[in-house]
Amino acid sequence: MARIIRMMPLSGGDRKHYARELARTERLHADLEARMLAAYEVAHRLACEEWNARRFLGGEVDPSPTIGAAISAGFTLLEVKCPACRHVERVPLPDLVWSRERPIHSLADVLFCRRCRVDSGATRRPTLICLVAPGTGSEPPKTRARRQGGRGSS
Repeated sequence: MARIIRMMPLSGGDRKHYARELARTERLHADLEARMLAAYEVAHRLACEEWNARRFLGGEVDPSPTIGAAISAGFTLLEVKCPACRHVERVPLPDLVWSRERPIHSLADVLFCRRCRVDSGATRRPTLICLVAPGTGSEPPKTRARRQGGRGSS
């Protein structure tokens, strides 16, 4: 047989104390939730910046931040480059019909170079370059220009 739990009625002082503790806990919870969201925002931004640095240094595409993390961190553009025609394009991440929980490197399997497809009908897959936050001056780092000519040429 199940036990029956009966709550004892609270006196006036106990009721006031319980109400104060409940209000204090609700304020504490709201403060912790705000701090948690700020920490997530910083963590997402750092993950995107780390991925950009790794890509610039020639590192692997995988692991990458999720599409939702990139969007919430403000990196709403993905820069891609076709290795065949060297066309560079920025893909807006919020406009993609793709799950936000998927990592960014999963887009490499579904993106095609538009210029190659129109010109030659080939479906070449572009290389993922970096994430870009529009309007914040966070342009991707530029590569050094190659020297024209070899050694000893004037």
